[in-house]
Amino acid sequence: MDELLDWPCEQTPESDIGVVVAATIRLYRRRPDPSPKPQSVHDWLIRRPFATYLVKAEGRSMSDHGIHHGSLLVVDRSCDLHDGDIVIAGCADGFLVKQYRTKPVRLVAGNTDYPDIVLERAPQFDLDGVVIASLTRHRGAA
Repeated sequence: MDELLDWPCEQTPESDIGVVVAATIRLYRRRPDPSPKPQSVHDWLIRRPFATYLVKAEGRSMSDHGIHHGSLLVVDRSCDLHDGDIVIAGCADGFLVKQYRTKPVRLVAGNTDYPDIVLERAPQFDLDGVVIASLTRHRGAA
């Protein structure tokens, strides 16, 4: 560790108080991340550009899954569908974001205030894609 040095200062004639003229500080950086880093966020999020699109979430039905009003969703149309996936489901009235569940096949909201949609009783819903990521802004644009 470096030895402490006296601060350069000027003495005022009226008192013995020192006034700092200049100071130097050291900035410490975070340790570098040992894991390999992706080339870009785009490369990390979008694996199949031809089948991927972005959509902005509206409403509060998926808040328990971390998808909030205004979240940006990355949707992949070419993913295999698995139990528990978050999906985009389309119908005549628009699109929904829900969790796909089996036994029985249904769409489940991430908020208990919203009912399940059993797909056997609601054949008008088409599954459009799997949500592979959601991005939520925590600070407004500067």
